[in-house]
Amino acid sequence: MTATHAPAPVELDVIPALPPAPEPPRRGRVVLVGTLLMITAGVMLFGGLLAGYFSARDVARAAGEAWPAEETVLPNVPLFMAYLTLLMSSVTAQWSVSAIASGDRRSMYVAIGLTLVLGLAFVNALSFSWGALGLAAGANSYASTVYAVTVTHLLVVIAAHVGFVVVGFRALGGQFSPRNRDLVAAAAAFWHFTTLIGLVIWYCLWFLEGGP
Repeated sequence: MTATHAPAPVELDVIPALPPAPEPPRRGRVVLVGTLLMITAGVMLFGGLLAGYFSARDVARAAGEAWPAEETVLPNVPLFMAYLTLLMSSVTAQWSVSAIASGDRRSMYVAIGLTLVLGLAFVNALSFSWGALGLAAGANSYASTVYAVTVTHLLVVIAAHVGFVVVGFRALGGQFSPRNRDLVAAAAAFWHFTTLIGLVIWYCLWFLEGGP
């Protein structure tokens, strides 16, 4: 009998594995850039409003009128507490950025919640101060300019609240991480802007007019 031999295995060419594809370049920080542009526009807006306030004050004093009217009593203590509360909220806003940067999601939730609560406390304190001021909008030049500045600032604070509410819901959905926190940083930056403008308003409209 003739012995049969199994055919020798055919060696296939081994194709070397391709190197892993490079990670796609990270998109530019569009959110942060957009926030900076909004802040720039806000600075110009409030610069114009405050310039209008000081212009109206100079005109009134040049005409021999009291600014504010002598019967106007500024609620200095409520105003001071209102803007102090806003300053505290800026601290907690920055805390939320630091928390997600270190991966501490629970602290981020607490920081976002405290920021919103302190912001609402500022809104409440400012509304109380308006009532204590006892001036109707449009009653005189002082009332018109004061309400123009402070109501505009209140609307900006509300916009900052909306931004943090969006951040809060997205945080609950687990959409942020130490490498993906641009939206949190942008919301905090806008909040810091509202706080800084608020302190400028407090100094120009209340402190310089006889505040504590």
